[in-house]
Amino acid sequence: FPVTIGLGMEETETFAVVKPLASPQARLGAYLVDIGLAIVTLFIGWLIWSFFTWQTGQTPAKRLMKQVVVSSKTDLPFTWVQMLLREAVVKAFAGGIASSASNGITWVVDSLFIFRDDRRTVHDLIVSSKVIQL
Repeated sequence: FPVTIGLGMEETETFAVVKPLASPQARLGAYLVDIGLAIVTLFIGWLIWSFFTWQTGQTPAKRLMKQVVVSSKTDLPFTWVQMLLREAVVKAFAGGIASSASNGITWVVDSLFIFRDDRRTVHDLIVSSKVIQL
């Protein structure tokens, strides 16, 4: 998140405010909350809510837990289209097929990637994203 400060007499300096990465526990918590919300709202409510939260780079649970999906290259929040690609195409469709074919092993491997130093899962690496804590 770039911030510009005035130094007086038309001098300004722009610098990036670095937000911390979401911890593995926070990411797991958001995942479980998303599952719970999907169950409670019979998936339809979660999906409708997602269409609104994706425009800020969040899922419903990430909004509640103050997490944002940002580009690993620019640190800008993901757009609605990028979130659609990340959540629907990569995680749900491709991840679902891979997990079905491997009896869930690819889901476990993807989940364990949050313990890397950069806390990026396989789907984060595919779409060049990371999750930060606000």
